[in-house]
Amino acid sequence: MVWSLGLPKMAIDNQAVAKRLEVLRFRDAELGQDAETAADKFRSRQIDVVKPYEFPFTAPFEKFYPSFVYVAPHATRRQKKSPIRVLKQRNLFVFVPRHCVISTSLSDVLEKVGDADFAYADSFHFDPADHSMFTHQLRPGWSPERLRGHCYVGDVLIATKKLVKRAGGMKFLATLTSHDRALRLSEIATSPTHLPVLLYGSPIESRNPAVDIEAVKSHCVRIRIDAQVSLCADGAAVKVIRNRSRRPSVCAIMPTRGTQADVFGQRVVLAAHSIQKLRERSTFGEIELVVVVDAETHASAIEEITNSAGGNVSFVTYDKLFNFAEKINVAAVQTDADYLLFVNDDTEIITPEIIDIMLSYFEDPNVGMVAPLLKYEDGTVQSAGHLLNPIPFDLYRGAELRRDAAFGILNVAREVSSAIAAFSMTPRKLFELAGGLSMLFPADYNDIDYCLKLDMLGYRTIFTPHAESFHFESKTRIPGQKSESVALLGKRWQHMIENDQYGNRFLQPFQSLWKSNHDSDWSMREAKGTVGVIS
Repeated sequence: MVWSLGLPKMAIDNQAVAKRLEVLRFRDAELGQDAETAADKFRSRQIDVVKPYEFPFTAPFEKFYPSFVYVAPHATRRQKKSPIRVLKQRNLFVFVPRHCVISTSLSDVLEKVGDADFAYADSFHFDPADHSMFTHQLRPGWSPERLRGHCYVGDVLIATKKLVKRAGGMKFLATLTSHDRALRLSEIATSPTHLPVLLYGSPIESRNPAVDIEAVKSHCVRIRIDAQVSLCADGAAVKVIRNRSRRPSVCAIMPTRGTQADVFGQRVVLAAHSIQKLRERSTFGEIELVVVVDAETHASAIEEITNSAGGNVSFVTYDKLFNFAEKINVAAVQTDADYLLFVNDDTEIITPEIIDIMLSYFEDPNVGMVAPLLKYEDGTVQSAGHLLNPIPFDLYRGAELRRDAAFGILNVAREVSSAIAAFSMTPRKLFELAGGLSMLFPADYNDIDYCLKLDMLGYRTIFTPHAESFHFESKTRIPGQKSESVALLGKRWQHMIENDQYGNRFLQPFQSLWKSNHDSDWSMREAKGTVGVIS
């Protein structure tokens, strides 16, 4: 790895920097006001979403199962013999594999489709021989990146007659795998929609999302995604890594106060250790490195950081009260790099191609931020993206990394409402458009606030398990949450935090696992996973 001294002299107190920071503050205030207006409208409707939604089927399996049938009343004799039954109601087609049971209230479900041209819903899965063995698969909102990884939308799909015709016709679509059919319909749909209802059931052995790598390859060709497509997670998911069309410049920004800590049994200056491992392992080429140091940082720590970077590092001295957001912003306004890489000093990359992989997602112009899988020192999950449930959680925090956890949620790159900024990347111009990290959140929630601003601007945040880094969290400071930050986050974003578009209203609230709000041993087992830990 080649390091570039791209910023020979940086400062915090000159007029140019102050002016740029003021522009960020102004833009952040604008977006914050827009967010607060939306939150006020949400609150005025007096919707109590903090109270858990009543889970629809808490009764014993035997009591609700009769409301689902194998053959819908309007299916033809030919459809009953076909592997796929296509039910027609009004202008909608419903694709139902033979192994699935469909709700007898299908007409009521279809009423919820509204103006959507493509829809999917939740499901349950059962063992016909043992009715105690059943579980619910709760799906998130529309996630195109995740659909490339596996068919998370399920086996039963709803589409308008017009969309079906454009995708090749009913007979053609009925011959395809579930994954192929979902990709072909969704890639030309204008309004893919998740319906928060239990639409169908299927045998428990068919509960995991279907995977069709050839369908994904064809899909990428059709929508002009130039990518390397391969199987991962022992064939349980598809890995799609886009080929970059150009070589962008990257500026890594690392705030630190020169903290020392034990990492894998050795006492190190965290920032120096992180930089050294980045230099040793990263396969990416030239990169700028900016380290924002507190004024009281010991000279020996600065010397060690300088040596770890081979001397190619720029320093900014920060002499104010702790404000992580401002530290990032001060460095960000002084670089012309195409992308900003935020690096906590208590991180250590695992995947050598981590920067290349993160950059690849920005080939999609609608992606605003990318974050990798973060692990603790013992290999357990530190963060797999955030889940707003209804307060922010690091998804699977402290859990083992298992392939079958929550139907493979940890195997696939996917959209999230937000992700931890500890090791994350965003385009610099978009960072400026979004007002940077809000300096109103000096310690906590600035990453969540930033991602939600991106969403408001029409950009998606992507979590990818195909790039990994250690995060030795809380070794640099004692974690805590200030009440004013909590209050401000709610004031700005209550309408989004309590309705996570990539969550599900029937998840167990105040839980960091993707677990249905159904109190059973099987529900927890399904959430945590049962097969071997992913290495």
